[in-house]
Amino acid sequence: MLGIILPRITLISRPMEDAKALKRALLLMNPSTKIILAPALAIVPVAYELKTDVFDAIILTSKHAVPAAAKMTSTIPVLCVGDRTAQMARSLGLRAVSAAGNAKDLIELVQASGASKVLYLRGAHVQADMEFELSLAGIETKSMIVYRQDPCEFSHDVQQSLLAATELLVPVYSARSARIVSQNLSGFAGQITLVAISKAAANGWSGPVPHQIVYAKSPNFEAMVAAIASQLA
Repeated sequence: MLGIILPRITLISRPMEDAKALKRALLLMNPSTKIILAPALAIVPVAYELKTDVFDAIILTSKHAVPAAAKMTSTIPVLCVGDRTAQMARSLGLRAVSAAGNAKDLIELVQASGASKVLYLRGAHVQADMEFELSLAGIETKSMIVYRQDPCEFSHDVQQSLLAATELLVPVYSARSARIVSQNLSGFAGQITLVAISKAAANGWSGPVPHQIVYAKSPNFEAMVAAIASQLA
C-alpha cells in the first residue's frame, strides 16, 4: 500500500500579531499553504517614565516600540530600522524615516541626520547594542525599555499537530526566538528547512539539524515572505 505523503507545514513563531500578518501574506501567494501559528515570544508592554530631556531624535528597531514613541513626541524625527516600523510610526502622526535595512544602516542614518543626542526605545532583549554602537560613533544615546518579549511554550494543540508532521518550514527572525523554537522542537524527528532573516538569527538555532538553511535577501518582512514562499512551491 502506498504511504500518504503529508504536506510541508510552515511553523510561524512570530509574536501573534506579526504571525497573523505573515500568515495572510503567505496565503495570498499560496492559498494551499499549511500553516501552524506557534508564537515563541509574547510582546508585553512595561511601565516606563516619560523622559523630560531634550533629544534630537528617537531611535526604533521594532514596531513594538512605536506606541511609546507616539506618547513622547510628535515633533522630533523618529529614525526607524525598517519600512514597516516607519509606516506604523507615520500612521500615528510621527515624523518617521526608515533606514530600510539593519542596525548598521540605522546607525548610518542617525549619523547622516546630524543628531547628537538620541533616545533609543527598545525591548528587554535586543540583538544589537545600539546604545553602545551609537556612543562609539560619538552620539549621546539613552535607552529605555518599553516592552518585554516573554518566551512561550508550544500549546498542547500545536504539539499534537507537530506529531503528525514529517516536514517543517521554520522561519526565524532572531537568535533568541530561534533558541526558543529549537527547545520546543527538540523531539521533532522530521525534516526541517530553516528560513532565516539573517545569519545571526540562524546562529541561534540549536534544535534538530536543518536539512537546509535559506536566507532572506534583505532583513525585512517582504524579503522573508519571498524566501518562505520560495520553499513552498
